This record gives sequence, structure tokens and C-alpha cells, in this order.
Amino acid sequence: MKQFLKDNAVFLSLFVIVFATMAWAVDCLDKAEVHLWLNSCHTPFGDIFCRYYTHVAEYGIYVIAFLLLFWKAGASIYLLAAEGVGAIIVQSIKFSVRAPRPKLFFDIANNPDALPLVEGVRLNSINSFPSGHSCTFFILFFALCIIIDYYRKETHLRASLYQLVAFVLALAGAFTRIYLSQHFLTDVFAGGLTGVLTVCMLYPAFLWLNNKHPKVCAWHIALPRQRKGQDTPE
Repeated sequence: MKQFLKDNAVFLSLFVIVFATMAWAVDCLDKAEVHLWLNSCHTPFGDIFCRYYTHVAEYGIYVIAFLLLFWKAGASIYLLAAEGVGAIIVQSIKFSVRAPRPKLFFDIANNPDALPLVEGVRLNSINSFPSGHSCTFFILFFALCIIIDYYRKETHLRASLYQLVAFVLALAGAFTRIYLSQHFLTDVFAGGLTGVLTVCMLYPAFLWLNNKHPKVCAWHIALPRQRKGQDTPE
């Protein structure tokens, strides 16, 4: 565990700092005021970026898992397993709590100007807590950091850079859920926390699988290669 924490120190340190700040905001500040403040920064670029980037958590993770099969099957297995466990946890809580989303909380039907809305985005009404997209974003980018470091054995500097970029991308994805008024900060906090804990929880299984079944983890989809000496078309 000490080695795991050391290898992922940058991502985990940023996570602790940012999510500790979130925890303070959730505990000490009014939920509605925080949401309105975070939604006060709408721009045309932000509207477009958030509208499309948020879909990475819906489709992108499966595209990346498929592409990983061209490199290492073990990487794809780890990513999909973490996503599956995270989804079960999040959905179980969602349908137990049935918390209202910003659309219902701010009564958008009767007060359409209560929140800045993004054109083309359909707002959901319930099952707000926790944010499944936030969970997926943190699973995707944290797991990729672990996978790349495990199979490629990157230098400390390069691994740190990967983790920094990955954390920013994960946090940006989680923020899109607030920007689009699909979730509150509380939901994003719980979703991101669930995602990181899920990846950590399954890491021993990832190590076991690679040690116990190295051939399975090393398998990949082989692309056809041109034979040496074969004439190339002009």
C-alpha cells in the first residue's frame, strides 16, 4: 500500500486537497448558494465544452476500454471492472436516496430563469446523489494513471505529469455536471470519492490477475503487419 501511495502521490495529493475543500464547502455553506455561485461563470465556450465533454463518462470510457485491448487486455479488464463496481455502488445509492436534482430543487418549470441553462441539454429531475458521471470520470483517469505506470514503468517526472493532467481532466468532467445543473457539489463530491475508492479497492485484484494470469493480461488484439521486403504500392 505504501508503494501504491508513493506511485500515485500527485493524483492522490491533489484529490485530497480539492476534495477536502469540497467537504468543507458541503458542510459549511448553503447548497443552493454554492450551486448558484459555481454556475455564475457561464460562457459560450463553456456551454459547448461542458455539453460535449460530459459525454466522455457515458461513451468515452467504453471506447477507451476497447482501445486498450490493442495494448493489454489486463488494462481493459481493470478499467471495466472498476466502472462496473462503481456503477453498482452509485446506482444503489441513487435509487435509495432519490434526491432531487437542481431542476426540481430550483423549480425550473415555474422559474426558468432561476439557473443559466445550456441549450440542447435535457435536465433530469431526481436521483441526484451521488453523481454517476463524476464517479466514472475519476475511475477513468485514475485507473489510466495506474495502468500506464504499471505496464510502462514511467520515470517519476513523466508519471507525475500524467497524474497532474489526469486529475485536471477528471475534475473538469465532474465540474461539467454542476455547470450543466445536473448535480450539486454534494453529488459530485460523493461521486468522485466513490470513483477513487473503487479504483483503490480493486487495485489488489489487478495485481493478483497480472501475477496469476500474466498471459491473459498481456493478450492484445494484434494488428496485421506488413512483411519485410514486401513491395509497397506506389
